[in-house]
Amino acid sequence: MTTSAILYPDQEQLTLLLAKLGYQPASTDDQQAPMQLRGLRNPDGSLRWVWSATLRQPLFLDFYNASSLKAQLFCALIRLLFACGLHRWFFRPLPGRWMCTGVAEWLPTDFALFTGTPGPYRKAVGCYLDESGQRVFAKLPLTPAAAAKVQTEAKMLLQLATRPSISFRVPTVVAAEPTVLLQRGVQPARRASRSGHFQPQHLAYLREQLRATSVERSLAITAFWQAVQQQVEMLHSLADTRIPYGIRTKLQRLLEQVQPEQTITLAFAHGDFTPWNCWLAPDHLALYDLEFALPEAPLLYDLFHFHVQQGILVSRQSAAELRKQLWQQARTHFASISEQQLQLALRLYLLHQISHFLLVYHAQQEWHTQVQWLLTGWNELLTLELATYVEHRQLCLYDLLDTLQVQSAGVVLKQRAANAYYPAPTSDVDLLLPLAQAKQLANRLQSYPLVRSAGVRQQAHMVSVDCLFLDGSFLSVDLLHQMLRKAVQMLDETEVLAHAGQAAFGVPVPALRHDFEYTWLFYWLNQSDMPTGHLQHFERCAPQDQRMLLDYLVDKYDLHFESLASVARYQPLIAEHLHYLVSTQPGNSYLRRQWRTVRYALSTVISFFRPKGFVITFSGVDGAGKSTVIEHIKERLEKKWRKRVVVIRHRPSVLPILSVWKYGRAEAEKRAVQTLPRQGANQKLSSSLLRFSYYYLDYLLGQVVVWLKYTCRGHVVLYDRYYFDFINDSRRSNICLPERLTSALYTFVNKPRLNFFLYAAPEEILRRKQELSGDTIRELTQKYQALFGQLSGRYRQSQYVPIENNSLDATLTLIGQYIQQEIK
Repeated sequence: MTTSAILYPDQEQLTLLLAKLGYQPASTDDQQAPMQLRGLRNPDGSLRWVWSATLRQPLFLDFYNASSLKAQLFCALIRLLFACGLHRWFFRPLPGRWMCTGVAEWLPTDFALFTGTPGPYRKAVGCYLDESGQRVFAKLPLTPAAAAKVQTEAKMLLQLATRPSISFRVPTVVAAEPTVLLQRGVQPARRASRSGHFQPQHLAYLREQLRATSVERSLAITAFWQAVQQQVEMLHSLADTRIPYGIRTKLQRLLEQVQPEQTITLAFAHGDFTPWNCWLAPDHLALYDLEFALPEAPLLYDLFHFHVQQGILVSRQSAAELRKQLWQQARTHFASISEQQLQLALRLYLLHQISHFLLVYHAQQEWHTQVQWLLTGWNELLTLELATYVEHRQLCLYDLLDTLQVQSAGVVLKQRAANAYYPAPTSDVDLLLPLAQAKQLANRLQSYPLVRSAGVRQQAHMVSVDCLFLDGSFLSVDLLHQMLRKAVQMLDETEVLAHAGQAAFGVPVPALRHDFEYTWLFYWLNQSDMPTGHLQHFERCAPQDQRMLLDYLVDKYDLHFESLASVARYQPLIAEHLHYLVSTQPGNSYLRRQWRTVRYALSTVISFFRPKGFVITFSGVDGAGKSTVIEHIKERLEKKWRKRVVVIRHRPSVLPILSVWKYGRAEAEKRAVQTLPRQGANQKLSSSLLRFSYYYLDYLLGQVVVWLKYTCRGHVVLYDRYYFDFINDSRRSNICLPERLTSALYTFVNKPRLNFFLYAAPEEILRRKQELSGDTIRELTQKYQALFGQLSGRYRQSQYVPIENNSLDATLTLIGQYIQQEIK
């Protein structure tokens, strides 16, 4: 006895499915006429729908969500092909023939079969017409978990059949057995449709469920809350999983914000209430697929699920748009529910839905594209819910590294923290990924819902994104797509990505040898030692791994070092030879280096036309605290906002101080240090004009130099004193000129964006520094305050801010607020 050959990759799966339906491969000895099948495949080549070759109407379209225009056109085309009898030319018979065994007597010859979605809940669904012409659906669980869900659905359908309903209908159970659930279709005979938009029929169903099934209970004792706690805890304790650490941690953080002692309202929920699990009739809603039904779920569970699933999987909405839509629907149709109740209900929905399906995806071997969409959408929704409680920078790190892990697109470079999700507060993040993914990630960071502003800098080998968040936190991300130092390729990025490994919590990182090599080359080619932190990281490796790294340098560069510490110390002679060795590697051919040189030069030129730097001035009498404030602001700009900072004393100093021409630079600087301010005795108008003209020329020339050298390249320039001293305190520079003259000439001097005048009570200033009398301090303070008031009204593009500097923390906080507004 022989059987017909099955020559396609789904043969084993299809054989098992058809065995459940009572069919087996036909043999040459069978007396019956064998059945042939036709089918339609998924984009990945796997069988999606199968139907008997003699089927005359496309029953398999009953498994298809046709709510979009594209889907409706597809359905119309398939129906046209069947109506014209042309389907047999477009859908050739599948290899193999099948014979009925008589095991499943309920199944006729003509049927359609959906092979199921891979995963723990996989089930096949058959469809056929009974004697009266009504559609009957057969659900065939293919896993133990799916069998449990099918039994749950059977139980729920039988319970709902005993309850009177006005706004909805559910399938009638024909037969319920452990291996199969038979139910009649509920598609309305006339004017049946689906809609991805929330319709009156959906609303009527939700309102009826709230009226008929609402109960109030303490959240802590509900089965729903116990399930949420168990699911979140199971997720958090997973040791080896593809579920990213960030989303698991966010679920735990959100769980902590819920108070289980409170009393909440619960009601029946479909559990998977989506546009593709219901039909719209003119006067009711036809529901099916109740496998995830919940007898008691928080308020509006189905409303949230309808919009979240449609928004993420079909409309591809952002989390912010989706949340806004949820709130509008809830406030419009359920106005009696308070804002606090809505927020709690949404959080409980997210906790339950996300934690449940993350456990499902943990057990699922293959992830389809929709899983990635859901992970991204869920992550963004959790971010919005946690924005009040968690630093925005930290939330962005969760999402950034989760994306990297889910998409398997890149690696984290120079990762030294015990957990990459928690780097040092002031550190930035360096990622290596292909160019297309780098651009996509840069766009995502720019549109991140918690970002106030994002500065993007395009360079030849990377895209840098500086994110300033709504809560004032900051994160700088460098998205490298090539590992270059100017025109020289240090490492082949393709090879680095191909040999990537994983650090703690599933974070993708380069292989140890590539990590070490890149770090070493990065610092040596920039003529510096490898920093201690990086060295200590590699010295913590096992001795055999350290020996492997040293041997790797011998094999690749023929360079011999006694230890990792000797590798870390920059050695000019060896470095010169190393530069030659790197330059002669295959990735650094002459033409490639010349092309990279052109690109590097172009990106450098372009950087001059992105003036993202700005100037901040600090004025005040001696003892007002300028130096201390400038020191702290410089540190914050460098570490928190990742800005390059230059501090300039009083004037640009393109021209040297006048005494240099008389005494020479060294002697002039020595005299300047030994001389207290305001001690000059010059009272002559002529000498004052000459002296002021010299310094004024320094400002005119210097402002151009400062712009070219610093601000147009993104630096922040801090002036410790500025031109205002020539207006209010010209005696300090040994000048005696009318204030009206020096004030008028300010018109031609650069107007910094931020100008702060620090002052305090004379007693406080004298306690700090005894260089001026109390009367002089009062006089100068009044003059500066008056001047800043005048300039504020005259130059609207700049800000002139007097600050009473009694508390350093308060002063730094206020200045920080102004700086945040300027950082783009």
